[in-house]
Amino acid sequence: MYKVDAEDKQLIPLTPKSFGDLGVMERFDIQEWIEKTPSVLGQELLVIAKELPLPSGIRLDLLAIDKQANLVIIELKRGESGRDVEWQAIKYASYCSNFLPDEIFTYYAQYLQSDTDEAQLSIEEFIDEELDNLNQSQQIILVANEFHPDVVSAVLWLRDYGIEIKCIRLRPYIDNDGDLFITPDVIIPLPEAKDYLERKEAKQKEARRPTRGSFSLEKGAFEPSELEQKLKRTLARETVLTPRLVRFIEILLSEDRVFDREEVKQKLFEKGVGSDIGQTGRYLSNISQFLTKKSNPHLRQVIEFETGGAHGQMKDNYKVILEHRELLSRLIEEWNSRQTAHGWLASPPAISPPSITK
Repeated sequence: MYKVDAEDKQLIPLTPKSFGDLGVMERFDIQEWIEKTPSVLGQELLVIAKELPLPSGIRLDLLAIDKQANLVIIELKRGESGRDVEWQAIKYASYCSNFLPDEIFTYYAQYLQSDTDEAQLSIEEFIDEELDNLNQSQQIILVANEFHPDVVSAVLWLRDYGIEIKCIRLRPYIDNDGDLFITPDVIIPLPEAKDYLERKEAKQKEARRPTRGSFSLEKGAFEPSELEQKLKRTLARETVLTPRLVRFIEILLSEDRVFDREEVKQKLFEKGVGSDIGQTGRYLSNISQFLTKKSNPHLRQVIEFETGGAHGQMKDNYKVILEHRELLSRLIEEWNSRQTAHGWLASPPAISPPSITK
């Protein structure tokens, strides 16, 4: 690494050092740097916990969330990684994979020293996904000065089997004035081959993965009384998705016709669903995914739509089936009346959370 002397037009070599030589501490220095500037790891991350205690008595260095709503386990080593750092991180990830959204909000609230409502809103503002997708997957980031060949081999093997894990090397340098410089290098996956490797890994993962069990296009055939009860239970769910689903159904009920995806997206945005049209589109995708969940045949009994027939393919041309319009209209009216009675209908956080100023 070189420092540029612009005045004399020359390069001044910086002296490579080890963190140990510099007296840099893993917990009190490196951890603090990454906590305050997580972008040094090469992606947008929201740190939600530090030194999080696990049941075994050990503490997780840093826990974060990425833009895809995955939990990110960050394991730090001041010097060489050692031979088993990846297995240690995998144990942490397996434990964190069981965190429910409410637990995540609680940990983040403790980290912020705030309440869980503020923590939840902050997370929802940060991620590009629906909150219902929080912690559907996990990512592991290993950070060290150097990586043992055994660790590199194990990480490459784990990536072949769909484990999202990366290695980032932090190297310290000092100049003639004693100023400290840090260079982060992603060594797995190599940036030059990142796109190729990710496509290859996705293809291998898809080939090994069985047909997704939570996806279905099968329509229900419930009797009117049972159908009504199932719809009521869906509308009674206390999740951020429910008010968005209600606005979606209101749009379909506004006229007895087919609504294409772009029209629905625009109308949702006009109803306050999403802070911008891009976020509204993501929320509509979440609603569409909810319609195709295996556990929701009653929704497909009352709402029809077009799709390519496979999980992940875009849905379009939505319509409420004529014979169920009256039932849905009544249930939506009852839902809105309940929200009005509780003073919730005009509350924007249920539709699109406000930004959190820190």
